[in-house]
Amino acid sequence: MTGRIAPILLLALAAVAPASADHGGALRTETNPVWAAVVWAVTAFLVGMAIIAIVTVLTRRRRQP
Repeated sequence: MTGRIAPILLLALAAVAPASADHGGALRTETNPVWAAVVWAVTAFLVGMAIIAIVTVLTRRRRQP
C-alpha cells in the first residue's frame, strides 16, 4: 500500500510546488510584501486598541457621590 501512495504524493507535490502567493487582481500589492504585512499588522493593532478603549469607556462604573 505504501508503495502506491508514494508516487501519488510525489506527483501531487510536483503539481502544487509551482504555485505562488501572488494572486493578482485586487489582492495584488505593488510594494514590498513585507511592508504590506507590517501596514496590515499595525492597522489591526490600532483597531484592536480602539475596540478595547471603547469597551473600557462604555463599561466604566460611575462613582457614587
